[in-house]
Amino acid sequence: MNKDEIYRIIDANLNRASEGLRVIEDGVRFLLNEKDLTLKAKELRHFLLGGVSRILGKDQGKLIVFRDVSGDVGALLRDENWVSWVDLIRANFRRVEEAQRSLEEFSKLISPLLSEHFKKVRFEVYLLEKEIQLKLNRKLDLGLYVITSPRSVPPGEFQEKVLQVIEGGAKVIQLREKSLTDFSFFQKAKALRKIIPSRVLYLINDRVDIAVASEADGVHLGGDDLPLSAARRILGDDKIIGVSTHSLEEAEKAVREGADYVAVGSIFSSPTKPEAGPGRGVEIISLIKSRVNIPLVAVGGITLKNLEEVIQAEADGIALISAIFDQKDILGATREFTRRINELRIKLHGENIFSSFRKH
Repeated sequence: MNKDEIYRIIDANLNRASEGLRVIEDGVRFLLNEKDLTLKAKELRHFLLGGVSRILGKDQGKLIVFRDVSGDVGALLRDENWVSWVDLIRANFRRVEEAQRSLEEFSKLISPLLSEHFKKVRFEVYLLEKEIQLKLNRKLDLGLYVITSPRSVPPGEFQEKVLQVIEGGAKVIQLREKSLTDFSFFQKAKALRKIIPSRVLYLINDRVDIAVASEADGVHLGGDDLPLSAARRILGDDKIIGVSTHSLEEAEKAVREGADYVAVGSIFSSPTKPEAGPGRGVEIISLIKSRVNIPLVAVGGITLKNLEEVIQAEADGIALISAIFDQKDILGATREFTRRINELRIKLHGENIFSSFRKH
């Protein structure tokens, strides 16, 4: 193997890596709407190419001189077809990492300094992939968000009713208990974990310890609960943390502290929480959505009659308690809310863009 062939290998893999980083950058920018991660992907691409230019100097021109597109057998290979943009981003990370490994090894034959540059880029790619993967894992389809209400369901029927809610299309189940002993709460949480499928997000209200012990997907915190930063240290980066908020200031604070979503309410006066007073109206949804970049769950007094107002205000999730569990036909009520939510979102956006991104 002569140096001409080495330059050809480096050119092909350098193009492969930079193109893959550009796909990742565009995905993060336009689909995840993550400004910081978009900047990191862009800077890494520029660092990759800038280092090559700096180290090779005039020899950089040899990369193009020895390029042979017509003679490259790899050009005849078929590209993969992706099921989703999430799979596409993951595949492009593999593409970049494989290219970087090839660049690192073959460049040793012409420049140890260039090989070290590619090695550094490879490890930076690993770090970026971890950050983006965590975001993808926490990319939420909140949809119909059902909060359990034990007061409306006899204990012996509780699991059956939850299964009906799941069958009806709920995207999130939050277990909310205020009166059980710790042990009874844990037993109930663990029992629900066994019946809630991975496609449904399973959260525990208030109790981080119960969330960990029951292997729930995360926790929902109120204003008097454990601080979000402390909850994150206990739960880790891969768990979901939602926060109850009542104003733009509280929502912005939750974003700064790393919440995965905020719940806002009460939107309308709620029979479940009469102490919350009159509803704030859908205007607060629109206001917060214009200022924060994480999902918003609308809470409080939502019914089929006012659902359209909430959807039009761009709420990402619809939290319900009594509108589901106070109904004689819980399965039918859940199905009707699911149908109307999907129908209104398609009407508003022209297509159903709310497919689940959670992978298990």
